[in-house]
Amino acid sequence: MANSIWTIEEFTCPGCGVSYSATREEHTEPYAGRFKCSICSGVVHEWSGKHHFFGWEAVKTKPPVFGRRWAGVG
Repeated sequence: MANSIWTIEEFTCPGCGVSYSATREEHTEPYAGRFKCSICSGVVHEWSGKHHFFGWEAVKTKPPVFGRRWAGVG
């Protein structure tokens, strides 16, 4: 049975560097599991204990913007 403590944590794949977020939920019973990267299949995170991770999503970041800062001015 789960209690109401949820936290969102971020992890980075050691193989390819993709970032993921997951919700950690505390439980009264022990759980064990692992999450593998959807790009390179490397293990992003393994856990065991009275918590569980779910809702894994890749963290979306904005790509860098290249060019002149004041483009169009002048």
